Amino acid sequence: MVVALAAGIIHVAGLWYAALDERLLLDAGRGMILILLSLGLMGTARLSLVLSILLALTGLVSLIANPAGARLVNWLELMLLISAASALTLQLTRS
Repeated sequence: MVVALAAGIIHVAGLWYAALDERLLLDAGRGMILILLSLGLMGTARLSLVLSILLALTGLVSLIANPAGARLVNWLELMLLISAASALTLQLTRS
């Protein structure tokens, strides 16, 4: 999924734009997981969809906590959450 890849790239690119701290390193780690999921696993297994939903939920929490300070990556993760949840729902209804 392109949305997961874009969100992952934005998370990792944050390493070049801010001073290193624990929150930034966790965001970059989350971005790497999103990149790996989007390049290799996305849409092929339920596990990857569940992992994508869990990772996108963290972006939703920060979006709800501070809507005025929302970044592009928060909105991308919201789109990822909606698309992965709908894909998982479609898979579960078919089986």
